[in-house]
Amino acid sequence: MIQIPDSQRADAGVPLPAAGGPVLVASDGSADCAEPLCAAARVAAEALGVGVEVVAVCEPPAVAGTEVVEVPAPSALLVERRQALLRADVTRALSISPSGSPDWPLAVLAGTPSRTLAAHAAGRHASLLVMGLGRHSPLDRLFGRETAVSTLRETTVPVLAVGQAFPRAPAHAVVGVDFGAASARAAALALRLLAPGGRLTLVHVAPQFARPVEGWEQWDAEYAGSLPALFEGLVRRLAVPPGTTVETVMLRGEPAATLLARVQQERAPLLAVGAERLGVVDRLLVGSVATSLLRTARCGVLVVRAG
Repeated sequence: MIQIPDSQRADAGVPLPAAGGPVLVASDGSADCAEPLCAAARVAAEALGVGVEVVAVCEPPAVAGTEVVEVPAPSALLVERRQALLRADVTRALSISPSGSPDWPLAVLAGTPSRTLAAHAAGRHASLLVMGLGRHSPLDRLFGRETAVSTLRETTVPVLAVGQAFPRAPAHAVVGVDFGAASARAAALALRLLAPGGRLTLVHVAPQFARPVEGWEQWDAEYAGSLPALFEGLVRRLAVPPGTTVETVMLRGEPAATLLARVQQERAPLLAVGAERLGVVDRLLVGSVATSLLRTARCGVLVVRAG
């Protein structure tokens, strides 16, 4: 555990992803999901000094056959009708939520949810995109219908996915770190979202040798010996508020499963990780730590990309 004296706290911490735009709330109009989304967005907006905006996406109806000439006009009318209904649902959900506000700007768009959300977030220079963390079936994964995972593939904006039990301001956050730029920014943003006097646990998951090779013990000892300096350097760069506790932990195992086990052990409501910029192959093969966490975590998950 690292307790940092006030005199040693960094004035300029790890730079957050450059944005300066609003915190976006992605809503589907569900009243039972509105409060955790709105509460998380309000806390994030206050911490980042920005406003809150809401976005809802209406998928256009599927067209069975393009040979029917009359399809485009009825289809457009149907989309407009769906958008109007969705706007009414979202507005009602915002008015019911104690943390929400019907005065927040609301954009109701038509298109594929993941791409539309990503494009809108980029256009608004969003500081954060807050989404729901729902349970999904294997068929959802097969056909790419997990909106949070799909959006993560498309956007460079930090994504915070929360469930119905997410608190208004988490008192404890676990951050998976590899000491790269993305995980450092994830730690910095998670720190901003913590409640006053909260606890930040930085976890590095070291490789585990299934079949040790010759000389691995020396390499492993040197690897472990380098971690204290890396942890101290990272903590020094974080602008840690007075009263906040920072812990550093090294674990071994498969990264996603190990981080989730630690979160469950600590009963932490927030897990944050960094994700490097994805290439074409990475977007198709959704086996990264971030996507694994979004699919299986029951706590809130914050994913931040490198700048």
